[in-house]
Amino acid sequence: MANTCPYCGTNLKTEIDFFFCDFCEMNLSLNQIQKDGERIQIINREVNSSYLNMTTPELMTFSTWELILLLREARKVRTSFYKRNFESRIHKETREGDELLQSYKLSTKKMYVIENILKVRLGYIPSNLNKSFLNNYKKNIENPKYKAKMLIWET
Repeated sequence: MANTCPYCGTNLKTEIDFFFCDFCEMNLSLNQIQKDGERIQIINREVNSSYLNMTTPELMTFSTWELILLLREARKVRTSFYKRNFESRIHKETREGDELLQSYKLSTKKMYVIENILKVRLGYIPSNLNKSFLNNYKKNIENPKYKAKMLIWET
């Protein structure tokens, strides 16, 4: 089994602490390399609202798919705070309203973080995360054409 670059499929040179790809002109760590031209594998975890408590650097490690699902969750949470805050204001529950307003502000900021990470990756912020959008995106992720091994060219 040959150690190959996850980006171009080139056989890698083994260095002391890393591998080197001549074509990409980059160092690769052991956890980045692939075998025999395999493509990069992305493992997507199940997303839940507890991830919204993570820091921005932690969120930046999520796959784009995970972030899309998390953005959908962040928007749901934000909407629920907005509705509850609005209802408490109608019923003149000022203290609860202040707490809900603070939660709404924090959830809005977290939503902005996720949107901006996605903007960097996708070039835009997805506006409507409906079933159609999610199904099309997932269909592209699971496309077998992009799971096929790369050809390994001798240099």
